[in-house]
Amino acid sequence: MSVGMCAAGAGAGLLIALATAPAIAGSAPVAPAAAGGCSAVAHVDSQWATGQIVTVTVTNTAATGATMWSASWTLANGQSVASAWNASVTTSGGTVTAVNVAYNGSLAPGASTSFGMQLAGVAPAPAVGCTNDAVVPVSPSTSQSTGTGVTVAEADNGRTVTLPAGQTLAVSLPANYHPTAARGSALVLLSTSGGYPTGQPLVELYRAIAAGTADLTTQTDDPCLHATPPCAIPVRLWTVHVVVLNPSITLTHADSMTTVTVQVGQTIGISLAADFPATAVGGQALALLSTSGGYPTGQPLVELYRAQGTGSVDISTVSDFACLHTAPPTCARPNELWRVHVNVVGIGG
Repeated sequence: MSVGMCAAGAGAGLLIALATAPAIAGSAPVAPAAAGGCSAVAHVDSQWATGQIVTVTVTNTAATGATMWSASWTLANGQSVASAWNASVTTSGGTVTAVNVAYNGSLAPGASTSFGMQLAGVAPAPAVGCTNDAVVPVSPSTSQSTGTGVTVAEADNGRTVTLPAGQTLAVSLPANYHPTAARGSALVLLSTSGGYPTGQPLVELYRAIAAGTADLTTQTDDPCLHATPPCAIPVRLWTVHVVVLNPSITLTHADSMTTVTVQVGQTIGISLAADFPATAVGGQALALLSTSGGYPTGQPLVELYRAQGTGSVDISTVSDFACLHTAPPTCARPNELWRVHVNVVGIGG
């Protein structure tokens, strides 16, 4: 679910009644969960029977300046985010991720900024984890994949896509769409071809270059709409919202059977070939933030995890091929195991 920036409203009539544990409005902030060079403190500003307003203050605790930050936490049972401001907020399962917007990502050492949310359901202020780009990653592998991370098409209208920085986003639309326009600094256009009025399908390629958000928008067109009198063909709008996060490390095919160490709050990007299904994690130390592609979609597998607690876990997947599932199998391709052992340590560990 994607939540755009908007002003908060506190009317209880806007929210769905949810039965959750009560929280005390104006209660003392939760102790900051420092990770990745920053800390985050959540505070319940106000609440009513079915919702509350929560403010989160993010502080750069590193000795160097940061250009982006990302905060995450787990929603209480029955809670959801109704709206948010001063951050781009997405949810995956019960995990919420907030990423800075263009005007509040840069923080000098010791500097702070805040964002707010209107939550449906009430609960104590959450413990929020935080990371930024002021800390050098703790891993032997820091490569960024340059393959196509995600391809979006006409059916993806209104969708939110999450990508790690460095990945590419392909756009494939029918010929009656104009070339897209990108609003935001997180993406850069690499190539474009076709689209109205060329008569050729619209094919574009963007690269995620910085943490933040961007909206890709376009609309259909037809020569008859420009005639006198114009025809009555409806114009269809198309928009995809893109959230770009900076992984602390990115693991690729070459990292199989290795061990990496990350700190609580850091993120791990996964970039594998299209014949690998979504990965599995054996343990609770990592939380899956997003996943796309992989077998059998025909697209490269791109995933993003966050280290949410100390411990050791394995991230693993096994390659698969359609020809292995025919009766009888029409190929003899071996399945390949990809596995990385991850040690998650506390801050300074």
